[in-house]
Amino acid sequence: MKIILNKITIYQILFLGLILRVFALFYYSDVSLVDEWARIIHNKDISGVFGLNIVLSEYSADPKFAEIGEKVLPTIFMPPLYIYFIYTIKFLAGNFFNYVNVIVLIQIILSLISIIILYLITKRLQKSKNISILITSIFAFFPINIYAAVQISSVTLQIFLILSFLYFLSLPNRSEIKNLIYLSFFSSLLILIRGEFFVFYFITLVYFFYFLEKKIKSILISVILTIMICSPYLIRNYNYFETFVLTKSFGYNLLKGNNSTFTVEGSPEYIEKNFDRKNLKIKANNKYEIEVDNFFKKKAINVIKENPYNYLKFYFIKVLSFIFFDFNSTYPNYYNPLHLLPKIILAISSLIGAVTSLHRKDFFQFLSIYYFFNILLFSIFFILPRYSLILLPIQLLLTINFIKFIKGKIDLSIQK
Repeated sequence: MKIILNKITIYQILFLGLILRVFALFYYSDVSLVDEWARIIHNKDISGVFGLNIVLSEYSADPKFAEIGEKVLPTIFMPPLYIYFIYTIKFLAGNFFNYVNVIVLIQIILSLISIIILYLITKRLQKSKNISILITSIFAFFPINIYAAVQISSVTLQIFLILSFLYFLSLPNRSEIKNLIYLSFFSSLLILIRGEFFVFYFITLVYFFYFLEKKIKSILISVILTIMICSPYLIRNYNYFETFVLTKSFGYNLLKGNNSTFTVEGSPEYIEKNFDRKNLKIKANNKYEIEVDNFFKKKAINVIKENPYNYLKFYFIKVLSFIFFDFNSTYPNYYNPLHLLPKIILAISSLIGAVTSLHRKDFFQFLSIYYFFNILLFSIFFILPRYSLILLPIQLLLTINFIKFIKGKIDLSIQK
């Protein structure tokens, strides 16, 4: 194994990674927008408003494709960054290119850049070239990572951003103003692509700049920069909804993941079957999505209160499914050995790596906290297969500690 790894270079990994992604492009690539992405972009073209819901009557609105003359309500349901990413490429592509193909090609490039960034991070965190090559190779050739790059999904962009965030966070001089600017910039984009990232951003600031470095000034600078970058969208939301929030889907997601038809992946069918929006008597104005989400939140809390023991049990099932795998997944090809076996092996190695990293204050301890908190937070709602992909870089970095742990045990047994 050492001889093989010694002969592999990052350039060879990138070349083979490119070949595999081009192969995926021809056989598995999305050729059009789907679901919410398609409706929001279409409705923007028709009405000039990024929106999901179309007004049907004074107390009725539905998420659908708008026709000319129909009123589109501005959306606060989806995080904005990937929507803007799609729309910007569509605008620049014009009538010259199929913009969906351009999006996929850009995502392939971002996926390859992510490979480089992970390689640089692994080199910084430990001295072994062989371990860096091994970890980078797993990331580059992980089947779902290849597949995701050719799908219309925000996950590839999110992985690029989280690795960029970790790269600047892993710098020994991260508190310098230049690095702090970069760190805050990528933090802002992560918040705009996944609203809950602000929780992890807060954990990051507290861990590094308060507990480790005692630099309150760095925290203040970063918070100011991050708010400044996010402020245009916050102002947009205040103008539309009279509230300073990035997204509003907590209630929907809570009810989707916690109801009588329990599944790890959540059940949107339960909501559609039991709550006809036409009967909710919620006024179809700019605050429609906020009021609907508040309604779902109340229903979800009531459902959980009725049988808290069951939902505590369901919560732990979701935690185990996130760490390892879902025993009852409905996603196509989820149980394909090319997906499931690497996932299980990595789940075990990263879990051991996370546990063995908790006892000392360093970058790996932070990764362990990030890893466990991510799992515990998302399990409150529901677990989709792509959530594991979001954690993939963290799992691979924690696997470095797993390798060191196993190597230490082997060396110790040899000495005895």
